[in-house]
Amino acid sequence: MAVKTVCIVGAGPSGLASAKVLLQSKSFHVTIFEKKDRIGGIWAIDQMSPHDGYLHPDILTNLSRFTVAFSDLDWNAIGLDSVPMFPKAWQVNQYLEAYRTKNIPSDCFRFRHHITKTEKTATSWRVTALDKEGREHIQDFNYLLIGSGFFSQPRPIKDNVPNVATGLKVKTMHSSEFRTLDDLFANRADVAEQKILMIGGGNSAGEAAAAVSQQLSDTSWSPGNGRKEQYKDCKIVHITPRPLYALPPYNPTDTSNVSFLPLDLKLYELSKRPPGPIVANAGQLTQAVKDMIHNALQAQIGGDQSDLGSSALVIPPSEPRSAVYVALSETYPEFVRSGLIEVHSGRVFEILDAEDGTCVAQVQGADSTLTIENVGAVIYATGYSPITAVDFLPLDVLERLQICPSSMRLPLILSGWQTMSEAVPEMAFIGFYEGPYWPMIEMQARFTAQRWLAEQHDCPIPRYEEPAALLKLREAMRDCSQFVPQYWFGDYLGYIEELATHLQLARNDGAFAEREGPISPARYLSAGDDEAQAKAIVQDLHNTWLSCTTQGKYVARATFRALQGKWRLNRNIDSRLSSFPSGVLEGEASFHPRSPTPDKSGEAFDLEYLYQETGVLRLQNGASMTARRSYVYRYSEAKDQLSIWFVKPESDLEVDYLFHNLQFAYPSEAKAQGACSASADHLCVEDMYWTKYSFPFTGISLRSFTTTHTVQGPSKDYTMVTQFSRPTSATVSI
Repeated sequence: MAVKTVCIVGAGPSGLASAKVLLQSKSFHVTIFEKKDRIGGIWAIDQMSPHDGYLHPDILTNLSRFTVAFSDLDWNAIGLDSVPMFPKAWQVNQYLEAYRTKNIPSDCFRFRHHITKTEKTATSWRVTALDKEGREHIQDFNYLLIGSGFFSQPRPIKDNVPNVATGLKVKTMHSSEFRTLDDLFANRADVAEQKILMIGGGNSAGEAAAAVSQQLSDTSWSPGNGRKEQYKDCKIVHITPRPLYALPPYNPTDTSNVSFLPLDLKLYELSKRPPGPIVANAGQLTQAVKDMIHNALQAQIGGDQSDLGSSALVIPPSEPRSAVYVALSETYPEFVRSGLIEVHSGRVFEILDAEDGTCVAQVQGADSTLTIENVGAVIYATGYSPITAVDFLPLDVLERLQICPSSMRLPLILSGWQTMSEAVPEMAFIGFYEGPYWPMIEMQARFTAQRWLAEQHDCPIPRYEEPAALLKLREAMRDCSQFVPQYWFGDYLGYIEELATHLQLARNDGAFAEREGPISPARYLSAGDDEAQAKAIVQDLHNTWLSCTTQGKYVARATFRALQGKWRLNRNIDSRLSSFPSGVLEGEASFHPRSPTPDKSGEAFDLEYLYQETGVLRLQNGASMTARRSYVYRYSEAKDQLSIWFVKPESDLEVDYLFHNLQFAYPSEAKAQGACSASADHLCVEDMYWTKYSFPFTGISLRSFTTTHTVQGPSKDYTMVTQFSRPTSATVSI
């Protein structure tokens, strides 16, 4: 059979995976048109140029390295000094560069080429592109593959806010543009007490609100940054049309809450599916399924979020439950509890300038209108427009694809696991749906290659891709139906299994049983895939899964996350020496997030809190005094270790030296005790400190925890038990 030619639009993950699969078949010649000067799509990022890319270089992936990956390139084989469980954006770019080097010859790429027009002739696709000098190039191809991405262009704020003043004096930016606080305000000299308006009710809004809060917290609690007064009392006002659940990167493996897994390893566990062939689902949910998801998520996060003090995050029992929306963030809930993020339910319908250089926003709630004054900056996380990704297609083709330009979520009616239309069989879409995962992209590319090799113009259409069902879904989206989920094509595990069965792929389960453990692209192989790399990936996955479920890996990380924010404390000191009186301390404590700070130890850390407590100590002899103390809590992913450090006497923001490292018990021991537990010790000159910790998780959350210090030395012999509990919720007003 003669080699067929394929025009691939876009050199992001979709374009690269498609090129690799097509070339691997040895039946296609590919030409990849990329309007930028490098590969990567949204991951075209330099570590040292934070403003040049679509994302900040240090932003972490939402999913683990086992899902942000392809079937036969191991993250451990691309030359990074260390590979985190959730890679940074610049590391993802390095992975894609390694994938390109391994699989795709350089002469396949046409960088700085922008496709302006395509035409479907009787025998080919005629593609017109402009190069960087503005010269026009016309070339014919047998097939056209669009891999330029669903999130091709941020939607402007006026698409969601009907009345925005022309030439608004404050800065407005899409959530994808946010990098630092200094970029956010038009006048950085006078921003104290101003509000940052966050608009949006999806994952990006929650992520962005947490990212801004992290930087605000850092200005208040990091040593020597000199910006505390500049951003004093600034806060985020988040306007969302619906409640959001926030899920952190590590979640309990089961209801015992004593072991934790990366989120995607928990969600996409094969054993959770019923026996027999796995069947996927998509589209609208029934009320019963929606309620089941709400209940499961509330069990996972430890309640209905009413304890956070924001009614906008709680669905009242008297109301029908809205669609389930999730933000992947480990800090958002506690920033809400602390008041740094203030959440209100509704939709912003107007933003106008105020006389003092700030702006005023009007919010339509369910029963009333809310006015938000003193807004110094606006971030809108209101979605993307996919239409620009297909604006070069001819009108007759778009009509056959049943295009709806106003539908941001379902602009085209496709089948074949969202890759094709029988009306235009010589065309394919890869990753053209909300929330595409890399393994699914790779499966879509395999399906497309097989279809074109067989010259197959149609394929079986599952019930969820029947055109009538998709058109009905589009109408439900337009009407804001509560039965449309956050990701309508979201059964990742189901689609992977269906495609693997359809394509008759070889299984590579390694040490897993066939229906055991999380799915991975490396568990499904095509002819020609690098089996050695795939086996290494599955072995790494199995080792991670086993160490999490049996050895307590990442319990320290989950505990660190759950400590954030405000606590009440009650401390009982029981002394066995008359010279050292017993007493009781009642007060408050806070774990303030900040960027990891350097110290004389030279150790590197990934996460850090400044811990501060204050209270009244009442001694048994009748004396009382105000007591204060500070520590620094740190987490290292490389060591999977939570540690506590003393601060300098002359500066309670700076680290002095190590107090102790927490050693967490294995899940089997923790389960017997009914809580995650840890121990530590420390010799302070002649005094020995033995410490026990008890962390009784409710889902991902801690409602309380206990520390017990036993201290013995020449002049000390006492036990100090401290009970920490979350404060009662209190609604914060504007």
